[in-house]
Amino acid sequence: MSWGLCAALVLSASGSARSPAPAPSAPAPAALAGLSVLAPLQEPSRLLAPAPDLVLRRDAGERALTLVVAPQIRAAELARRYGVSAGAVRLLPPQGRTRLARVAYPRTGAQAVMARAPLRPASVQTYAVQPGDTLAGIARRFGLPVVDLLSVNLDRPSLDRVHVGETLNVPVGARGVLIRIKPGQSALSLIAGYGADLVATAQANGVLPTEMSVGDELLLPGLRAEGYQQQLMARREAQRRAALAGERQKKYERFVLWKKGQERLRLEALYQRQAQYERYLAWQRSEERQARIRAYERQAQLEAAQAAAAERAREAARAAASRPAATVQRASTGQGALIWPMRSYRLTSRFGEQDIAFHQQVFHGGIDLAAPYGSPVYAAAAGQVSRSGYGDYGLNVFTVSGATTLVYGHMSRVAVYAGQTVAQGQLIGYVGCSGICTGPHLHFEVRAGQQAINPLAVLP
Repeated sequence: MSWGLCAALVLSASGSARSPAPAPSAPAPAALAGLSVLAPLQEPSRLLAPAPDLVLRRDAGERALTLVVAPQIRAAELARRYGVSAGAVRLLPPQGRTRLARVAYPRTGAQAVMARAPLRPASVQTYAVQPGDTLAGIARRFGLPVVDLLSVNLDRPSLDRVHVGETLNVPVGARGVLIRIKPGQSALSLIAGYGADLVATAQANGVLPTEMSVGDELLLPGLRAEGYQQQLMARREAQRRAALAGERQKKYERFVLWKKGQERLRLEALYQRQAQYERYLAWQRSEERQARIRAYERQAQLEAAQAAAAERAREAARAAASRPAATVQRASTGQGALIWPMRSYRLTSRFGEQDIAFHQQVFHGGIDLAAPYGSPVYAAAAGQVSRSGYGDYGLNVFTVSGATTLVYGHMSRVAVYAGQTVAQGQLIGYVGCSGICTGPHLHFEVRAGQQAINPLAVLP
């Protein structure tokens, strides 16, 4: 690439530069129309010649550029390009295929700078994001791949998020990477750093790179921000995975909370049952319950005494009668007659009677004889003890005599053991309230074979 394609020669108003006579050169590219070459590449021998002395002069505050331009260029075009008024541009007479142009800037002191708006390629337009827009949708609307849209919007933090009213750059001509020149950079350093084509860059931007400064936007054609797209895609994938991991973590935390809640409910139910059981134990040992038991025993004794007195009165009445007294024969069970298993009692529930809720659910196969707690219980018939201890009726005793089985239930203590032979009238235990019981009593049952029969039918 020749030096004639790199830049026009710029001369300051306060000095001059000497160069060899212009030599014929190839026509300039179409994008550089209006600019011609003044100083072609010098001979190597001239490069080794001593440099002229440097003369320092006081800065008078004036700033001017002397440009080599095409003969047909107009002053208004140069004024618009360099951001000055048309009166600040003076065109010198043409000299063959070129002419000199002088551009003067206002006097602003020793630190004067060119006052112009930042340069921007005309092939890059702006687009305001509308409701419902996405980055991919905008790219499709303008017939662009997403990577070309990203190449002119290198400040995008995401492939997905755009906001209504946000402004995006859209290439409508040459496509490439759009970069804003930062302090310490130059257009030429960026072109070299990115490996862009110098002539194509000048054509795409419509201005020579040497005329661009800090703050201008430089379009590097032929480049694509594929690496930046890969970064955003990797960021999107990382965000997706992080969102999935966060959702799984939230589900796990909800599950842990649910498990803790279930365990808390289980423990609360357990504590409630334990408290209820402890209240029951406390009630069993309470003085109120003991007082009720004692009152019930006294009531039972009173009723038993009243029943005995009534029975004696009836016996006396029968004895006083003129007719002979009736002889009561004891019923037989096949092994001799039965006797009542207690001396003092009160019949509270008969065979098959449904007097309480339990007897309504379970058939009552015997009779209940209420008596004070600890009253003695005697064998109603001779036989052998088949069971002695806790069983169907709390603490009970079973005796067998032939095919007949007698059951004594709900006792507080037993006085015999399994396998022992007992005689009729022998002490076998004491009245209690073990098992399912509503008060101290003896459950007496007679079974002929395996069938329960009414004890009142075989008792005297």
